[in-house]
Amino acid sequence: MVVSMLISLPLLLLAFFVIRQSFETNREVKRIRKKGTPAEAIVSSITQTNNEINGHPEVFIGLTIPRGQDEPHRTIIRTLIYMVNYPQYQPGRKVRVRVLEVDGKIKVALESAPVF
Repeated sequence: MVVSMLISLPLLLLAFFVIRQSFETNREVKRIRKKGTPAEAIVSSITQTNNEINGHPEVFIGLTIPRGQDEPHRTIIRTLIYMVNYPQYQPGRKVRVRVLEVDGKIKVALESAPVF
């Protein structure tokens, strides 16, 4: 009984922290989409991770966001995409994003990516 408790408790805590992090990430994306400024970004790279959620692949997408006279902002975001939309995220394609600057940090979210 004690051994099973010693094994179960750390696993439950790990699951709790993983699920909590997922909800925080989703809240952050929703906040950027709600308060961010619309922009157009150019896809510079896309790399699939080994994760899927509900059959949708998780990917790293490299983006370049032009900023008028300033140096373009380059970032990599981790997001889910619908498999049927995979071709629209190929390097060189333009995608719609939302950009939010908070305390000097620029945060970016894709407008069309699913949030679970």
